[in-house]
Amino acid sequence: MASPRAIDLLAYGDPNADHIYLADRVPLADEKLLGRKLGVFGGGTAANVACAAARLGLKTAAFGRVGADADGTMLLAENAKLGISNDYMTVSDDPTASAMIIVNAEGEKALVYAPMPGVAFDEASLTKAVQQSRVVYAMPYDIEEFTAISRLARADGCLVAIDIEAAVAPNRERLEALLKLSDIVFMNEPGFLATSAEPLTPDAVEKLLDFGPQLITVTRAAEGAISVSRDQALTQSSFPTSLVDATGAGDCFNGAFLAAHLAGASLAETLRFACAAAAISVSAVGARTALPDIAQVQATLSA
Repeated sequence: MASPRAIDLLAYGDPNADHIYLADRVPLADEKLLGRKLGVFGGGTAANVACAAARLGLKTAAFGRVGADADGTMLLAENAKLGISNDYMTVSDDPTASAMIIVNAEGEKALVYAPMPGVAFDEASLTKAVQQSRVVYAMPYDIEEFTAISRLARADGCLVAIDIEAAVAPNRERLEALLKLSDIVFMNEPGFLATSAEPLTPDAVEKLLDFGPQLITVTRAAEGAISVSRDQALTQSSFPTSLVDATGAGDCFNGAFLAAHLAGASLAETLRFACAAAAISVSAVGARTALPDIAQVQATLSA
């Protein structure tokens, strides 16, 4: 779908470098396990979504910070390689955000995240960015910061998309506050159940639309996803895959969902497209290594 705006998706948030290790399992307290370092990969929720969306044809830009170090240089280079604009990225004297991720033989993971201090928010720069964007995407840990982002975006006709995990909305009050500030909402099943007194069903998700969003999607890992809008409630099963590393699968799903949605696909087509993309993304180590292009997703859909 053609748009006069130069940016389809603005990814708000600092990217991070994922330092990934392979081990039989996650170690317990005071326990040492042998493992193997698999490498350093680009990561960060919003950044991963931008990468996935860019691979699938969206015009994307990043808004955030990196450090003046090797990790920061790598992350900016990855953006440039994928065609993601770095015009709204800044370089700080602080170390680049990073995550230590332990992956087991089944591809499941545990991680420790070390963010950059402070926030990336700069009102003048963000205002300029959202004026050129169709959607701004964020994982809103700081409610005051996100309130300001939502206000600026909506004032300039830019949709607000968010990713809500249990750590982002640990209680019902925080969840409802975030929903009121958002247009497109992504949740995972643990995040939904953390604030819900009822099981995850399309009807239960649909009730959350009362707080303001146009569209809410809940991913269920290997079980697929549920998506509801004002006039539809749909479920989609997952696609067969060979799981190597689940890191970033949800981010790929969200980026693919937004790519299809902004291209004008129906909700059913969008949900199926996103599930297919996510299935491909877990077939290699690293959140971005196996991000698919449109041809790969279409091949999975056809199969």
